[in-house]
Amino acid sequence: MDVIAAIHGRRSVRSYDPKPVEPELIESVIEDAAQAPPPFRGQVPWAFNVLQGVERIAACGARAMDYARDHHPDEPGWDWIERPGFKIFWDAPVVVIISGPVGDCCRAGQNLMLSAHARGLGTCWVGSPMLWLSTPEVRKELGIPATLAPVAVLCLGYPVAIPEAVVHDKPLIVWVS
Repeated sequence: MDVIAAIHGRRSVRSYDPKPVEPELIESVIEDAAQAPPPFRGQVPWAFNVLQGVERIAACGARAMDYARDHHPDEPGWDWIERPGFKIFWDAPVVVIISGPVGDCCRAGQNLMLSAHARGLGTCWVGSPMLWLSTPEVRKELGIPATLAPVAVLCLGYPVAIPEAVVHDKPLIVWVS
């Protein structure tokens, strides 16, 4: 797949087939994600935690939703916790959590999404479980290394439906002279 076509063709998928994703395919996507350049040669700045199984992941999503309802800050942007039918992990059969420095995790997350798209998988980067994932109990339960912070959470699976492309406005470009 052409990289430009992948960038413009990838969509956030929120409807997944419950069919499991083969472990070898998950590993390949993660290995591609890890090709993002770290700050220094040879450095491994991140960890990838993989959750599998629609029921297990849905149960984690319900826990994350309950935690968010009980602990969210009193500020705008939390209306999703009361949205009917909202699912934190969209019934995905796989969730990948990338932990480490923010910039490194973002680069790896973008690679993961493009690799998955090129391999016929769908992804959705979700921010809603972050409050829950930041708790020491959940970090320990999921095996997130104590020295790394969870930054990127991506749903992964075979898409049932792929959203139509949205026409984006041109970005603001400021030329500094």
